[in-house]
Amino acid sequence: MKDANKKYGALMSEVRGLVLVLSGVITLAFFFSWWLIGGHLLNPWLVASSIFALLYGLGQIFGSWFLYLATHQRNTRNYSDIPKQTNLTVDVFVTACGEDFHMIERSLEAACDLNGKHKTWLLDDLSDPRLKLLSKQLGAGYLERDGHEDAKAGNVNAALEKTDGDIVVIFDIDHIPSPKFLERTIWHFEDPSIGFIQVMPTFSNNAESWVAQAAAETSLDFYNPTSKGMDGLRSVTKMGTNSLIRRTALESIGGYQSGLAEDLATSLKLHAQGWESVYVAEPLAPGLVPSDLTSWFTQQLKWARGVFELLLTSYFSLFSNFSWGQRIAYTVRTTKYWIGLVTFIHLSLTLWFLFLGTLDAKANFEQYLWHLFPLVVADSVIRTLALRRWHYPSIEAHHQRRAVALVYATWPIYTLAWFMAMFRLRLKFRPTPKEKGHINIGWLAPQIIASLGLLIGISFNVWTGSFLSYPATIGFATIQLLIHITFLWYSMPSAAGIPVAPTPSSEDFLATSKNKFSSHPSASSFNTISKSINR
Repeated sequence: MKDANKKYGALMSEVRGLVLVLSGVITLAFFFSWWLIGGHLLNPWLVASSIFALLYGLGQIFGSWFLYLATHQRNTRNYSDIPKQTNLTVDVFVTACGEDFHMIERSLEAACDLNGKHKTWLLDDLSDPRLKLLSKQLGAGYLERDGHEDAKAGNVNAALEKTDGDIVVIFDIDHIPSPKFLERTIWHFEDPSIGFIQVMPTFSNNAESWVAQAAAETSLDFYNPTSKGMDGLRSVTKMGTNSLIRRTALESIGGYQSGLAEDLATSLKLHAQGWESVYVAEPLAPGLVPSDLTSWFTQQLKWARGVFELLLTSYFSLFSNFSWGQRIAYTVRTTKYWIGLVTFIHLSLTLWFLFLGTLDAKANFEQYLWHLFPLVVADSVIRTLALRRWHYPSIEAHHQRRAVALVYATWPIYTLAWFMAMFRLRLKFRPTPKEKGHINIGWLAPQIIASLGLLIGISFNVWTGSFLSYPATIGFATIQLLIHITFLWYSMPSAAGIPVAPTPSSEDFLATSKNKFSSHPSASSFNTISKSINR
């Protein structure tokens, strides 16, 4: 009876999800219908915008909804079926490139303390003699190389030539794995078709600042329902840290792929080569999220520029090698940062019509917005409910207001990354800074200018009474202004180096993380991080 009730509950959940997505599809069709009325497709600019809207609507919006539905298909094998032992040998790589010594010490110590037979290696890309001594003291291997070509990918490939483990586990230096990390993951490789496993990334410092809180929230959707849906379609994408890769799989594609988005490039090649993947949706190795705007902008520019390059190159060249599930998953992944271009276009149009638009143009934009609003509401509802349904139990997922403000206001970075990729402008690889830095106010100039423009435009239209004729335009402008003000209000103290008190919800998450690792042999190291966060 219990199993029957469980199956019935799962079935009803799937039916409700399908009905909700079908409702969203109706709003998506209603949005596209705007281009079919009033002769809009006779205008070449509107034709171009309709093509982009179609690509984004189907690739990012509908694609994400489809992945949510696929969460019901993901692997649910019982842990009671896990083989008691495996003959696979394991090399654990901890990559370092000039980070804080104590951060490296904590991560390396935790990697050495993993349960199960393995060999831990510190991959030091700056040949620091202190780290060589540290490795010896902790019983880890120490690897260095000549030069710094291909950054992290080059560091990993150099280590592959000097090691021979069947499985390679990779941790970024700010992640501290639980002792049970290997126990909860390695058994998947008993299936010889599995090329790599990705473990859910989570973060332990999201109470450090508003930026950290918002940045952590931006990952909730992707690391929970989206990645679970990708798992359901057998199309998980690598995220760099917290990943396990079969050595023969890496050898089949010529090693770790280089580039600004080296992890995504590697998973593209692995899937194209026919290897399968698994997503382990457990917080087994929490790390650090960017806690200031300098770190956040640096990370997002690098990631967006790298992902766009893959979208314009490797994705299409490998398209025919993918399954349909993989095509959907990688379309969602590679178009994610188009949100910046979408925001830039809508912001520019809003400002234009507030100040300079003709009466006919304003009327058309007004109708466009009335077609857009139902889609925005439907998408928000679907994403919110999907996150509530499919998030990990210990992770709070009630709202994402901070995430919306941070991502929306990062539109200058994402837009810049797109044009850099389009015109092949190079961007030097730079690891995400692990220490706070003061941001140049010039980086915030686009958001400040946009806020002033929106404020003046809204005030002007209210003063002249035009807002009565174009309520949707004024409402849209007001929403954009509030988002920008929220971002500037909360992020400016971080930019100025002023500490921001954590919210209770973030403290709860941090406390959960502490309890989760209280039995860790290196729990004192983890607590050291927590104490430094709470100062």
